Amino acid sequence: MRKIKRSLVITSLFPKTLVSFDELKDTVLFLAGSNNQVKQGCFQQLEFYHPPGRDEEIAKLFKDAHMESIFIAVPELKGANLSLCSLDENERIMAVNTLKTCMDRAIITGSHSIMFNSGSVFPDSMITKAMPSPEQIKNSCTAYLRSLEEIGNYREKQGYTLSLLLEPGDKNIHYFQLLGDTDLVVKTCREISIPGYSLTMDIAHTRLNNEDVISSLGKTLPWCNHIHLCNCVIDNPMDPFFGDYHVDFDFPGASWTYADFADIFEKIKNLYTERDFTISLEISCRAEDNKAWFNNVISKCPWFFTD
Repeated sequence: MRKIKRSLVITSLFPKTLVSFDELKDTVLFLAGSNNQVKQGCFQQLEFYHPPGRDEEIAKLFKDAHMESIFIAVPELKGANLSLCSLDENERIMAVNTLKTCMDRAIITGSHSIMFNSGSVFPDSMITKAMPSPEQIKNSCTAYLRSLEEIGNYREKQGYTLSLLLEPGDKNIHYFQLLGDTDLVVKTCREISIPGYSLTMDIAHTRLNNEDVISSLGKTLPWCNHIHLCNCVIDNPMDPFFGDYHVDFDFPGASWTYADFADIFEKIKNLYTERDFTISLEISCRAEDNKAWFNNVISKCPWFFTD
């Protein structure tokens, strides 16, 4: 029988966990306990990032809380403006080495997977917002595939069982990710033979790329068993939250309402009738009382807990 694993992206839902170990500890215990609006054990996994220095303590924290974890390497790569698809060979190597370091940390923290983006198509795209040429895209894909091969070789040499999760991103508004367009994502997946490589599809990114969510998920189905439920403002470029800001499901001007997400979730379940999959909530908290805000969010989406 198909199983649905429920996950939370706490870098967005509980943003203070990005900088404070005490906040991370308090949040994990809160989510593992009975102080939230759902019964204990409903969330089996948390997706997180935390700066270096407390990795052994993080491993113990998740173990004691009986929570699985995914290490998100995106903050390290984006924070240093590094791209696995860079046409600058020195930058590409730096990106690969950064991801290797994150893999080492993920093993120490006990995470079963590491999540990353492809990176920007080329450095000045974020400044000029110029559309890359077909030749640049082709060369960037070649660079990305080379990076993945090096990362796969490193994982094998180290004896890691860590899964590699690519999250396709926004390709033409904020982050200019090489791998955002679903057809290009699928094309590269067909060229990758590394064991344990798969996709985490973010439906807000799909919307930002002007694609239909269910159609996109159908195309990526052979490589994807992990989906982020999140929202965005796309229809009004003058809105201060236009783009990849992970707004709430009832945010004014957002692409979808809570009712829309309930319908999307049902359609996702219909896609995955014969396969287990992970469904994750990813909404950015902008409230002062994070726990109260989270409990309110959960109270408005009971559909998230239906199989």
